[in-house]
Parts: sequence; structure tokens; C-alpha cells
Amino acid sequence: MKNIFWLIILHFLAATNMTTYAQITQITDLHPLESSIKNLDTDTLVIFDVDHVLIMPTDEYSLNRNPYRRQLWQDLKLRSSEEDFKFLRSIAVSSAKWRLVDPNIITILSDLNNKNIPTVALTSLATGKFGIVEKMEDLRIKELQSVEIDFTNLTPFQGELSINELKNIHGIPMLKAGIILTAEVDKAKVLEYILRQKNYYPKKIVFIDDQLNNLESLEKLCAKLKIKFEGFHYTAVSLMTTSVVDEQLEKLRFEILEKEHRWLSYKELTSRMNIPDSISYHTKNQEINVNR
Repeated sequence: MKNIFWLIILHFLAATNMTTYAQITQITDLHPLESSIKNLDTDTLVIFDVDHVLIMPTDEYSLNRNPYRRQLWQDLKLRSSEEDFKFLRSIAVSSAKWRLVDPNIITILSDLNNKNIPTVALTSLATGKFGIVEKMEDLRIKELQSVEIDFTNLTPFQGELSINELKNIHGIPMLKAGIILTAEVDKAKVLEYILRQKNYYPKKIVFIDDQLNNLESLEKLCAKLKIKFEGFHYTAVSLMTTSVVDEQLEKLRFEILEKEHRWLSYKELTSRMNIPDSISYHTKNQEINVNR
């Protein structure tokens, strides 16, 4: 009976110790993160996912969020060779316009910079050549800069680093301009490589991602390295309404993409169809008027 009692006590202490090292909180806005940052110091590394955390394509350029446009991409893939589909997809990717998921992120990044808290981006994006895009990593940097986000003054990792050992069909995982691009390799695996290569081990890591599996992966890494971990599962984009696109315009858009190798904006499409200079499309809760 005494042995059972002590086993229960040890189990409780182990569980308590784990909770002091790791925590994942689901959030729908950035206020909890802002509150957490107030208590951080320079021994913390803050890590942001990019897609659907920092930035997202505008409704007009999103490739997958709208069901009808997503189906058109799937249909195009079925009737194209792998190389042709990659070529056509890259035209749309390189033409995309981006927006901040939440404008408050600019203030948060500024606060991190003012407090000298090391901060980096961590994205699964492919690297290297993709269709007409010469370097996907440079396109990612350009996308972030288009909304005034730059990690070069925030990162504790100076210079560039290519991880040739983890090369795969999606490219070479790398570090560039304060952005870690994993080329679809597990985020924790790439981050661990960089931490060891740079001999940099913060006392705490704060990670914001929209995918729970990425958070759980980094949580395990931090437990392994004895680094405190605080994760935020950021679900804001998943709760956003999805725009209902003009099907006629979208069909024309894909026809032009295949025939002319151009990904036109709605303004250019309406001009081609000779329809009025103002079009409307709806979301579930509101109507958005796009003046051309």
C-alpha cells in the first residue's frame, strides 16, 4: 500500500513538472499572445508560422479557400501533366497579393524588437525553383516584405544556412533572412538542426502556428532539449467567412491561364468580359463591393 502511495506521488510530480515545461493554448485572436509577450525576456525565442498566422492571400488570389476555385484547380491538375500543372500553378503563386491575417501583428513584432526578444519565422514552404519561380524562398521574403514584415533585425541567427542532408523533392530546408523554410520536412526536425548548428539554446520557446501537429512536434522537441515551451494554436483564419466567387469570371480566369499563361485580376477579367466596372461577390455574412 505504501509503494502504491509513492507511485501516485511520483506520477503527480512528473505530471506537474511537464506542465511547467509545456503548454499549448488555442486562440482565435492575438490578445493572449500580446499578454504573454509582456512577461518574456531575451532568453526566449519567439517563432511564428507564416501562412494563416502572419499573412494570407487576399480573397481574389487565394488558391484553396474557396471551394469552387479549389475544384477548378483539381480539374486542371487531372487534365495536365505534372510539369504543366506546376508551371501553371507557379504563375498564380507568383501573381498573388497578400494581406495580414491581423494588422495587430505589426505592433507585436515591433514590441518584440523593442524588447530585444529573438524572433524568427518558421514555414513549411518549398524552396528552390517552382515553375516560373526561380527561388521560392525569395518569393516568401518578398511576400512578407509586401506587408512590411522583415525578420532580419529580429533573428538571433545571422547569415544563411542550407541543410543539404534533409534535401527532398520539395527542396532544401534552409535559413534565410530570419526565416526557416523546411521544404515540407517536419518543423521540429529542421529547428533542432539549426539550434545545434548555431549552438543556440534559449530557456524558453514560444511558438504560434495554425496546425496543431506542428505545435505538438515542437513541444516534444522542447521536452527533449529541456526548453520551456508555450504554444499558441491560432485558428483565426479557419473561422473567417469564405467569399463566394463569380463562377463565370473564375472559368474565364482558368481558360486564360491555360491558353495565355496569365493569372488575371478581377479588374482585368471584368475588362475582358465587357461587364460593368463594379462587380459584387458575397461572403456568408456580408457583401463586398469591388470597384474597378
